[in-house]
Amino acid sequence: MKTSVKVSIIVGLLFFLISGGLIYYNYYFVYSEGTRVGVLIKFSNKGTIYKTYEGEVIQPGIRAANSIQMKSNTFKFSVTDEELAEKLMALQGQEIEIHYKQFHKNLPWRGETYEDQEGQYIVDELIRIKNDNPNAYGL
Repeated sequence: MKTSVKVSIIVGLLFFLISGGLIYYNYYFVYSEGTRVGVLIKFSNKGTIYKTYEGEVIQPGIRAANSIQMKSNTFKFSVTDEELAEKLMALQGQEIEIHYKQFHKNLPWRGETYEDQEGQYIVDELIRIKNDNPNAYGL
């Protein structure tokens, strides 16, 4: 085999490995995971091409949107498991604890991209439902 053919094969393999590694790191590597607690205020199934389940939880406290405004501390997320989505749909207005995984970048079939959050949050487990409040509103 000629040297130029060997070099071309090696360069092609390196390109393939580096591209595959970058795709995995950005879209499939779990950057962070943990739990969040708050009141589930919104949950819906939406999308034009890819129908995804999207939710929003208000967490205790407030955060500064900029130097002048204050904003509620919301956590926006997507759900890929249909069974979990049905459970969450029935829990709107209640305080819940959920487990999430965060990815560096979003995939459209996995859920929305939110401008005020870095990466994509996918909720994969409902840990508990707080039953202390009979009206199910507030923290």
